[in-house]
Amino acid sequence: MSTENSETATGSVSRRAVIKTAAWAAPVIAVAVAAPLASASTTGPQPVPSGSASTLDGGTSISTYRGGNPNEIRINQSTSGFGFFIYDGNGDEYPAGSYYASAPTITVKWSGSGDYTPILQNLRGWTQSGGTVASGTSGSITFSYSGQLLNGSANRVPAPYVILRPTSGNTLPPTRAVVEASAVNFETIDSGVTI
Repeated sequence: MSTENSETATGSVSRRAVIKTAAWAAPVIAVAVAAPLASASTTGPQPVPSGSASTLDGGTSISTYRGGNPNEIRINQSTSGFGFFIYDGNGDEYPAGSYYASAPTITVKWSGSGDYTPILQNLRGWTQSGGTVASGTSGSITFSYSGQLLNGSANRVPAPYVILRPTSGNTLPPTRAVVEASAVNFETIDSGVTI
């Protein structure tokens, strides 16, 4: 006991003090080393370079369902998907997940002589970002993807499933329905049907 005190008094550090200091110092060193390694190893997808060769691939669809009760127009019932591809200078496709598209949107529009009520059947990861879900002879609803749309066929996402039903009766009045899909840096793609 007196030896410990005399060592401390003369400027020496006791073994107990060294162990205590090491225990407190180890986590600080571990955090300081681990943070740069973690950030260096995380590459992740990059934004699509401006002016790059890329294509937007939309699995949007419109079909009419007749003979049922009720008859209806089914928009994006298929889950085939919506995505994009990007190519290098040689025309070779970059590996899936290398790039992400910013702000992909899908807009459903209709207009005609009949009154329809839109039904949001299944949004599939999209959120309504514009327009209104109201009955009428014309209308427009815009959806934004709430996730990150990555390049490559493995990363396609299904479009939101919307149904247009006649507001009164069971007849499908003449109308034009259109689906437009777009993302920053891409051309807009669309599909349409007139009934």
